[in-house]
Amino acid sequence: MSEDIENNVNSEEPNSEANSPKRALTPTRIFIRGLAVSLPTILTIVILIWVLNFVNKYIIVPATWTVKYTMSQFVDQSVLSESLIQLETAPPLKYCGTGYLVTKDLREQYRKYVARQQAAIDRRITEETNPNEMDDYAARQQKRIAWLQDEADKIGTEIYVQLGPNAVPYDVYAEVARNLPPGQVPVSARAVYLEYVAHKYFRSLFHLSLLTVVLIIFVLYFTGQFVSARLGSWFVRVTEQQILGRLPLVRNIYGSAKQVTDFFFTENQPVEYGRVAAIQYPRKGVWSIGFVTGESMMQISIGAGEPCVTFLVPSSPAPMTGYTVNVPRREVLDLDITVEQAMQFCISCGVLSPGHQKMTPEKFKELVEQGLIRASISPQQTMQGAPMPTGQKWIAPAHPLDINVEDGDED
Repeated sequence: MSEDIENNVNSEEPNSEANSPKRALTPTRIFIRGLAVSLPTILTIVILIWVLNFVNKYIIVPATWTVKYTMSQFVDQSVLSESLIQLETAPPLKYCGTGYLVTKDLREQYRKYVARQQAAIDRRITEETNPNEMDDYAARQQKRIAWLQDEADKIGTEIYVQLGPNAVPYDVYAEVARNLPPGQVPVSARAVYLEYVAHKYFRSLFHLSLLTVVLIIFVLYFTGQFVSARLGSWFVRVTEQQILGRLPLVRNIYGSAKQVTDFFFTENQPVEYGRVAAIQYPRKGVWSIGFVTGESMMQISIGAGEPCVTFLVPSSPAPMTGYTVNVPRREVLDLDITVEQAMQFCISCGVLSPGHQKMTPEKFKELVEQGLIRASISPQQTMQGAPMPTGQKWIAPAHPLDINVEDGDED
């Protein structure tokens, strides 16, 4: 009888497939297909951009600023503005206009140049019958601007641009002004030198950031080498116990952060984070995939009367958050999948599952015959025509949701 039922089910498969109408390609279905093809790439790009922005904002940018600040302290030649003098009727210069100051020596040189220029003009006036005073004034002004501009462009110039209480050399300010858009030139001496270091010695901020990343890698590597030595481990231990462990606020934050980082990066962990498992959460019969993160607290194990473990249930589709629960160790079902496969399953909300874990009609029949699962639903509705196992018969439900399978007669 069971063989007849199986044959009937198998014989109905091609008829049902033949009778099922072929769905036409509508604009909506075409759009959904395009979205299905493009969405994985889009999500990958979005996640990568989020990770890169996080690393750039909290690691690369602060480290780059530290490198710029350190280098700027060595090349800083700014002076107090009150130690400088402003020229009388100062002609405008490129990039800063008339907002510059000079040293006393340069002011004396400028006065001598103006006096020589005026003496030459006076001699020429006495020789000419009808001198043009306006042309003479414009010529004198252009020559003064050219003389000052030549002095400003020299290395080690005595012309400074005033930026609040401090003033920076003109050649430093001009280097920054040439490489930045108008209106974005810093208005403080320290900020000018930060930009000056990036453009003068590295040509652009990108090259400086690239060097910073290389420096971070070398620092982390040599720090690991230092800590691996006996002297380095002793130094780190003494620093943690005698300094960081005694500060009232720092010790709480540092202690929690160290426990988390030790869990992920310390070798020979008692519980591996790569242990992927499933538990019945949030209620019996509902299975959730997650990670075994460690042994539970002693009082919880005593209250449960058996050993318990802590279990992290990540959220979908953002596994960066989730729930930490304590469950008996015997209720944890280990899964034969990797951490990457578990994360893909979580991010895709269950759409992407490992290939060896997919339930095919053939696998469904095999597991039922082995007695590992029960055929409690219609194979035609869920497994697309998987044949019924021997010893069971399909009971037609009175309602589409009232589905059941019960043991049939062997005769």
